[in-house]
Order: sequence, then C-alpha cells, then structure tokens
Amino acid sequence: MRKKSRFLSGWNLVLLIVCVVLFLTLLGFLVWNRQTEQAETERLKKQAETEEMLSVPAEEPEPEAEREEAEQPEAEAAAPVQARGIACWGDEFFRGQEAEENSYRVTLQERLAENGYDLEVTGKTLSGASTLSLMKMAGVPEEEVEAYITSHQEGAEGTELPVTETGTRDLTEEQLERTEADYIPVLFMGYYGGWNRDPQELIEQQTKILETFAGNREQFLVVGVRPMDGSVSQEDYDTAMEAAWGEHYLSAAEVTTQNVASRTGQQEIGNAIYEKLEELGYIQKEQT
Repeated sequence: MRKKSRFLSGWNLVLLIVCVVLFLTLLGFLVWNRQTEQAETERLKKQAETEEMLSVPAEEPEPEAEREEAEQPEAEAAAPVQARGIACWGDEFFRGQEAEENSYRVTLQERLAENGYDLEVTGKTLSGASTLSLMKMAGVPEEEVEAYITSHQEGAEGTELPVTETGTRDLTEEQLERTEADYIPVLFMGYYGGWNRDPQELIEQQTKILETFAGNREQFLVVGVRPMDGSVSQEDYDTAMEAAWGEHYLSAAEVTTQNVASRTGQQEIGNAIYEKLEELGYIQKEQT
C-alpha cells in the first residue's frame, strides 16, 4: 500500500508540473499574440497615413488673379450650374438584372422621361453594404472611415459586432470612379447598418458624402429608411432626420404602403423622389 501511495504521489507531482508548464506556455502565447496585434495595427496605421499623404497633391502658389477672385464677397459668386442628372447613392435591395428592373432608380428615370426631363439617373448603390462602404466609395478619407470603426469597437467593449459595423467592402475601380459629382445627390442609406444605431452618426456620415459633390451642394435629398434590425424606432429616426435636413428629407415610411425592399415599395419611393424634386424646384425641363 505504501508503494502504491508513493506511486500516486509521484504521478500527481508530474501532472502538476505538466499543468504549470502548459499554463506558462499559454500565458506566453497570449502575450506574444497581443504584442503582434499591436505591432500590426501600428503598421497599418502608418501605412494608411503614408498613402493618404502621397495621395494629397502639393499645393501650388495661387495666382494673383485667382486670389483676388476668391476674395470677392460671397454674394457675387456665380449661380450654380444646372445639374446634368440625378445621382442615387446608398442601399440597393436587388442584385444584377433585378436591380435594373425593380430599383426605385428605374421608376425615377421613367418619370423623368415621361415628363420631358432630359436627365440621367445614375446608380451609386450597393446591395447589403454598410454606410462605411458607401463613404469609402464616395472618397471620404480612409482615416475618417476607420475612426468610425474604431469607435464602434471601443463602444462594444468586447462584445461581437455585425461585420457592417467593423469593416468595409472591397470595391472595384469602376465603383470608386466619380463621374456624377455635379449631379443632384439623392441619399438613401443606412438600412444595412454601419452607423452604430445612432441617428446622429448617420447624419454625420451623410454629410461627409454630400461634401464630395462639387456641384450645387444646396440641392439634394435624403431619403430615410430605418435599419433592418429595427434597433431604432421610426419615430426617433424620422425626428432626428427632419431636424437635420428639414425640407430636404423624405421619409420612406410615409410614402410607401409595402416593404421598402419590395418592388412596389421601390416604385412608390421612386415616384415620391420625383415629386419631391419638382416640389423643391430642383429639376427643370429644357427650354425649346
């Protein structure tokens, strides 16, 4: 019995030593992994800053004539040029050919043509993408988009977030190209998330996209649709948007009888956008 007891005691000691070794190994791995993540984060941050610096052209001396022109009172500025089209930015609820047949953009183009408006409707829309990806597509500086992601992650305090809150989609050169900067922007964004369920953050992001338009920034529409997860009530959403955008705001909930992601709902939104553009005097028929 003594031999057996000694044998068990020796075996327990071996197990204890193995456990201690495994614990120390795991602890060392966690420390190494954390240091590696921090180093990689710092590398990506420096890389982003370097790329942003390289993308900003050096400022050339401002000619005297241009300086004098810039110093003229704002009241003497030339009137905005007539828009060449309507740029629809934001959420798309259909893919491929279905989008070309069912999107609200189709109804809007049809209404314009039927009523004699020679205006192109372009689609800068993404299906299933967040507002973060839309800002990226609009050319909002990368560090500003990343700042939202960092804020979302810090606010989550370790809880898992949807991918639409923590990253952006890979975009093609065609998607990143801007050919409609002097069009009238119609923003219909936010259904898929990306704004941390905070209407004020969404308003900030909408503003950043509007600022990328070089034409008349006074002419635009914001079409509101609350997030698909229902995390913000329609009343709270509309109240915030109306306070921010005033007459520029159009609530999808108020102009649709069907789900906004249905063909009927999209047609109703297209008709409502057309009527709002006319109501505000943003579109004019060509003079013959």
